[in-house]
Amino acid sequence: LDPINATDPVSGTAEAGSTVTVTYPDGTTATVVAGTDGTWSVPNPGNLVDGDTVTATATDPAGNTSLPGTGTVSADITAPVVALDDVLT
Repeated sequence: LDPINATDPVSGTAEAGSTVTVTYPDGTTATVVAGTDGTWSVPNPGNLVDGDTVTATATDPAGNTSLPGTGTVSADITAPVVALDDVLT
């Protein structure tokens, strides 16, 4: 799994053509097939909070299932930067 935050899609890599099942902390799941380059992405459910754990497994076309991969949600706590121009009157 790629790094996870509370808003962006959940993504990662697996063997091309594998079916990836993502399990969220509340037990709901999302399923997607990895692309030809192995990348995959599922929507963020919108209810993830800092410290939640998300797991994913991949099942290849031959039926072999991977061990679960896990990721921990990390809240974006970086404050936005405001730039001001000095204006003299």
